[in-house]
Amino acid sequence: MIDSMKEQIEQKVKEGKTIVDICEELDLEWKDVSKFLHSVDKKSWQGAKSVISLRLKSLSKENDPSARENLVKEADKWINYLYADGRRLSQQVDKVRKAMDSARKTLDG
Repeated sequence: MIDSMKEQIEQKVKEGKTIVDICEELDLEWKDVSKFLHSVDKKSWQGAKSVISLRLKSLSKENDPSARENLVKEADKWINYLYADGRRLSQQVDKVRKAMDSARKTLDG
């Protein structure tokens, strides 16, 4: 996979696109996109939420303390990922709103 395609995939993940959406938009195979995202430790929001849910469900069934700790660490990693990505998106929305307000003021004159 060429670097420009990898950058496009990462950008679409940042936009909140699912792997299916990315595949359709870039005419790629699901397994290729999924493999690439796994290799760079990135997930769509849906993928991250699924991992969190699965780890939390597994937690109640796991008896080994070290395995439980690993499940908590992995869930925490993806919670932090979602939080940071949500914050980044919120900042982008704020920038767009400020630009729109500025444009309105200019038009209103």
